[in-house]
Amino acid sequence: MANLLDWNTLEHRLAAFLDPENGIDKPQKAFPILMVATILGISEEDASDAITDGAKDRGVDAIVVDENHGNVVHIFQFKCADKFENAKKNFPSSEIDKLATYIAEMLDMDATLKQTCNPILWNKTQEIWEAMNKPGVEFKIHFCGNMLEMTADEKARASAVFRKYRQFTIQHYSLDSIVKLFLDNNKPKVDFTLTAVDKDYFDRTDGNVRGLICSVEAGEIIRMVTSPEDALKVREEIFNDNVRVYLSSSNKINKKIIESALSEDKSLFWYLNNGITITCDSFSYLKGRRAPQIELKNVQIVNGGQTSHALFEAAQQKTADLSDVLVLVRIIETKSEAFSLSIAESTNSQTPIKGRDLRSNDEIQKRIESGFAAVDYFYERKQNQWSDKPKARRIDAFECGQAFAAYHLGKPEIAKKDRGRIYSDLYDTVFTEDLTINELLCSFLLLREIDKLKKTVQSAIRNGSLDDPQEIFLIDGAFHVLYTVRLLAAKKNLDPSDFPTVKKQIRPAINLVKKIVSDKMSNDETFSFNRFFKDSETSKLIFAAI
Repeated sequence: MANLLDWNTLEHRLAAFLDPENGIDKPQKAFPILMVATILGISEEDASDAITDGAKDRGVDAIVVDENHGNVVHIFQFKCADKFENAKKNFPSSEIDKLATYIAEMLDMDATLKQTCNPILWNKTQEIWEAMNKPGVEFKIHFCGNMLEMTADEKARASAVFRKYRQFTIQHYSLDSIVKLFLDNNKPKVDFTLTAVDKDYFDRTDGNVRGLICSVEAGEIIRMVTSPEDALKVREEIFNDNVRVYLSSSNKINKKIIESALSEDKSLFWYLNNGITITCDSFSYLKGRRAPQIELKNVQIVNGGQTSHALFEAAQQKTADLSDVLVLVRIIETKSEAFSLSIAESTNSQTPIKGRDLRSNDEIQKRIESGFAAVDYFYERKQNQWSDKPKARRIDAFECGQAFAAYHLGKPEIAKKDRGRIYSDLYDTVFTEDLTINELLCSFLLLREIDKLKKTVQSAIRNGSLDDPQEIFLIDGAFHVLYTVRLLAAKKNLDPSDFPTVKKQIRPAINLVKKIVSDKMSNDETFSFNRFFKDSETSKLIFAAI
């Protein structure tokens, strides 16, 4: 049930997302951005780009096509109450049918949608169609409001409407469940006693590092990760040092983990699963004994978070029998933070990881943070690391790397579509020893200026007041405009790290890219902004034009 404490918690979160300069001037406009970012674990900028709300939105408030965790299309509908009294009402279901009509036409790939959708929604629709041409597409509909969920009857009606489509699931969010997403993980250290299976263990020591490999019953892992306060919840503090969050049972790999643990061949789980890696300050046990009890101090599961959560979820099923499921466990005793980081990085391979998280404690990232601090900026090595600081002074490491790759390395299409490479194979190319804070800061600030213009376009589309429809390309083409600014600066022999000077090239860059886009659109009836700016040939067209 909604209460005033939850309401105030959400209000404070929304206040941090207000951005009057870019049209986000009230909580009702900030709410969709905050929720998309929170639910999907994406950046505020990406969440903002997902918003389709406004005139001709067809009952769709946001769309995200997620290719990082499978091939998943997220479709959102939001309702944001303006005062606490209204938070006690149920989520209105009046637009279910409007949403259903859009989805039916979208799945039918009806080209007339272009006339009935706003430009942002039409662009997202084309992106969905591209995803549908790839194998294994899934759809998730999110009904999200700072109030109570739909009534039981309306939830059943919503399920009935979309049940006819395969690969569709529905998620409902209330004020209560939203605030639970915000819970802080600052919790005490965890000590635990783990029982090994028989004599299936091996112990070794190398200097100040000790290791123990053993087999344990799945029930031991479930007991370790279960909250002492609530048997239906996971003890999340045990995963604080894990480089990623749980991707939920809807993730394909995690589905397979659950299926494997519950299958007739569950006795083979030990062979099919990578197991779990634990770090701790110390461990002790009586050697030579069968099924020894291992005392662990300050336990952290640094790899195997997906396995642990999946086993926990499997155990929640009434018919679950995990008695024959064994799990391989590796325990490492170390007090070295650097070595713990290496363990987390090297052992995580079973599920795709955010490279930015793996690199967050690299020495060069810490030096960059220190360098930005010297010029009064807060560099966020980890996502939302400085959430309590003014937004204008915060610099997200991922966005900073994207801006540098587009501006200084001339790779705008990678910054847009393959940005994960910035923290993988391109990491040492972007974050070199010769990198200067001015180079990083200038490219980031230029991108921020371009994004302001992009948000003006987005706001105008939602308000039905767009003066120049040709500038819609900015929604997908911001990195290419940034790349163009760099080319223009080079042509005019300007210092590329002198922000006040090169900033003047933004408008000429927009006009140049706009002309290229206009020419391509006039010669291609199936033109798609998303596809055009993912194509490596686009940057070559810009280079040739300059």
